[in-house]
Amino acid sequence: MRKITIISLVLVAMLSSCGQKKSAASREQNIEAMQKKEFEKPTDLYENAGQLVSEVDFTVKANDEQKKDWEDGIIPWISLENPNPEINNLVGADDVVIKENTINILFDYPLNKPVSFEFNNPNGFTRKDLILLISKKYHEIYDEEEKYAKTKTIPREKRSGIINRNETDGKYGVWGHDLSDLDLSGIEIHQDSNGKINVILLIES
Repeated sequence: MRKITIISLVLVAMLSSCGQKKSAASREQNIEAMQKKEFEKPTDLYENAGQLVSEVDFTVKANDEQKKDWEDGIIPWISLENPNPEINNLVGADDVVIKENTINILFDYPLNKPVSFEFNNPNGFTRKDLILLISKKYHEIYDEEEKYAKTKTIPREKRSGIINRNETDGKYGVWGHDLSDLDLSGIEIHQDSNGKINVILLIES
């Protein structure tokens, strides 16, 4: 009996070690796959966006506490999850940066299934208009993803190894990042041959 027990313990230890190696290898593969996706861009989406007309940055004046991390007093992005606390410090918030009344905004990150939405404003679009509507749409995208996905998002406190958001299989195929990870640093404004304005988002994570 003792010999069998020792052999059993050895087998369990070997299997456990093997499982740990496989788990570590799996985590490394997941990290590599995510890093690759970080740099991939949907080429057809960009090619169809049209000619680049202009670029607009979204920067925020740092408060006294934040100036410890930002010596020049400027934060080079604004939160997409909750931009409201930063709106009053958004540089050029009320400047009209897109004069056209109708625009398409392309949402591709971090989505396996990029999508564009049309927005209308008779007075054109200021930075403040844009960050608020982009934030609202991202909330809708993440909510719809969770609603329709069979593979649900693993809560942060239950994640092991890499803490990034797991990939889900809903309407948009969100991968790698929670909404709280995302910030908007700028936009590219493109115009296609039909005069349509297409906006590409520059997202930091």
